[in-house]
Amino acid sequence: MTIKKDMILRKVGVDIILVPVGNALKDHNGFFMLTESACFLWNNLTECNSVEELAKKLFDEYDVTEEQALADTKEFTDKLVELEIIDL
Repeated sequence: MTIKKDMILRKVGVDIILVPVGNALKDHNGFFMLTESACFLWNNLTECNSVEELAKKLFDEYDVTEEQALADTKEFTDKLVELEIIDL
């Protein structure tokens, strides 16, 4: 998976946000709030070649079923693809 848009991950207080920078600002004029598990997925995106591989990392890290890990990972990556932030 590749990240197409310049984004910076920041922790502000207890919140975790993705902030668009550079050319990404013209497409996204706001920021994206992330949950702890979404932050984990974001930090592991470029290490994985598939949604299934990323879901396996989520399953190994958190106390969830394999089915839930895959569903959550798919929902997260689908949204990033829809926003044209990543390519699968």
